[in-house]
Amino acid sequence: MKFRVLDLFCGAGGFSAGLEQVNNFSTEVGLDFDKYAIETFSKNFPNAISICGDILDQAIKNQVIDSCRKRKVNMIVGGPPCQGFSLKGKNLGLNDSRNFLFKEYLNIVKVLQPEVFIIENVKNILNSSSHYFRDEILKEIKNLGYIVNYGVVNAKNYGVPQNRERAIFIASKTKFINFPNPQDKSVTVREAISDLAYLESGQGQIISEYINPAQSEYQRQLRRQFLQYHKASSHSKLAIEKLKMIPPECGKEYLPKDLLGKQKFSTTWSRLEWDNISPTIDTRFDTPSNGKNSHPFLNRAITPREAARIQSFNDDFYFYGSKVAVCKQIGNAVPPLLAKAIGQQILNELQNDIIEGKNYQLYLGNAYTIIDELIKNKITVNHIITDPPYNISHENNFNTLKCPRQGVDFGEWDKNFDLFSWIPKYEKILDKNGSIIIFCSYRYISFIIKTMEESNLEVKDILVWKKTNPMPRNIERRYVQDMEFAIWGVKKGSKWVFNKDKNKPYMRSLFETSIVSGNERTKHPTQKSLQLMKNIIKIHTNEKDIILDPFMGSGTTGLACLELNRIFIGVELDKEYFNLAIERLHNSEEI
Repeated sequence: MKFRVLDLFCGAGGFSAGLEQVNNFSTEVGLDFDKYAIETFSKNFPNAISICGDILDQAIKNQVIDSCRKRKVNMIVGGPPCQGFSLKGKNLGLNDSRNFLFKEYLNIVKVLQPEVFIIENVKNILNSSSHYFRDEILKEIKNLGYIVNYGVVNAKNYGVPQNRERAIFIASKTKFINFPNPQDKSVTVREAISDLAYLESGQGQIISEYINPAQSEYQRQLRRQFLQYHKASSHSKLAIEKLKMIPPECGKEYLPKDLLGKQKFSTTWSRLEWDNISPTIDTRFDTPSNGKNSHPFLNRAITPREAARIQSFNDDFYFYGSKVAVCKQIGNAVPPLLAKAIGQQILNELQNDIIEGKNYQLYLGNAYTIIDELIKNKITVNHIITDPPYNISHENNFNTLKCPRQGVDFGEWDKNFDLFSWIPKYEKILDKNGSIIIFCSYRYISFIIKTMEESNLEVKDILVWKKTNPMPRNIERRYVQDMEFAIWGVKKGSKWVFNKDKNKPYMRSLFETSIVSGNERTKHPTQKSLQLMKNIIKIHTNEKDIILDPFMGSGTTGLACLELNRIFIGVELDKEYFNLAIERLHNSEEI
């Protein structure tokens, strides 16, 4: 999919600068009421339509909509002004008219109907006025028919050398989009700006020693533009003397106690640390008393170019306007690398995550979030048969044995798993005569039954899987563990399926098979027996029924469905197991 972007409240264009680093994203239209910001935007995105004006002006709004239709915009990003929510400001909540500009944003969404849109703001928007703004935004988004994810992300987790927490709402027409996974390593102030540590207060005018005469005229011009924004503020003599008193990298402990007091400093005077990340860059980073924005050892505040680097702008991104205007543009920007990570996540999740065969459909994703997509797409199923994580894994001391074994530590996916809250949502996609079978540990049977009965389901029985060749563990001190359990429930008031064997006077809820071994065995540590799943499916479903497994693992339930002429839908979060299920089901249909 190609994403053609409208950047609302675009400022200098940090969001667009990040998205355009990802294939398939192009910024087509930008709107901001700040003339200097829109000049910066237009110079850095020459192919986009740049509009300067107030979104409350109907003529401006019409111009934005017409331009977006002309450019076939299918994605909107932007951060409505956040000063009204900022903890540094007055935080007026309901009494600040700026705080309601999200409604204008969503009105544009309603008209253009983009595939995806993102709202970005300070994290306090989620809590302001007793969650009023959060709840209103979520209500409006859902009323527009979008699936939404929201939360707080920190730019430091995506290559930005800065602690910058932002509230993000990601909405999609077709699916729940997760936030990108954090990177393993943070980028430090040293890595970002150490090569620029050669200016003192007031220095930075363009002089020949900073420009290489051997370079081409184009390269020299780029260097001149770069140096234009690497110019240190001219501080007063008093400010410089105070800065000289602050030890290098004085940030962790702030100022020595003997320097505190009305005649000397408040604790906001401190320095960046080379091997740490920066605090949040705001619009007053060039003022030493504004906080921890002073250079790690030079007696000056950081320059606009250093601040832009800490915001993760590339050096070829240029800012226009007065010094105050440039500082405002940089301080208010969305860090491009944060935007890049979000864009890459959107691209990943909207491409190549649904695999279809003749009689199956497989989703790579989180069962807890993909249900919103299934509901929105009006998918209904006849039965749910699933073997979710049991939440029984824990560390063990089996490594002390002569023949150490894994025991009951299956991996991180089986720890801290939410066992219950998926059930009410999945009940909604069962048809009126639907049934559900959930495998579980004996520890949680009563809790799952309670959740099912509170979710329009009637529990009919407990199924027992008796293993004919159980794994012997600690058999000198306890009974062999040869049983697993599954809870069978049906929709209340349903005419449920129960295919009784006519050759038996009655049926027991006991299923005896061996555990998985031989050629049937896969890498999945809790794989169920194919024969077991076929026996259950024969009794509780009919041919051509649609069976869903939200936690399909290696796809054994799906394999049983295909062999018994049923239709299968599977969801799996783990990429390795997902690929394994694809292979097994594909091979089954090829036979």
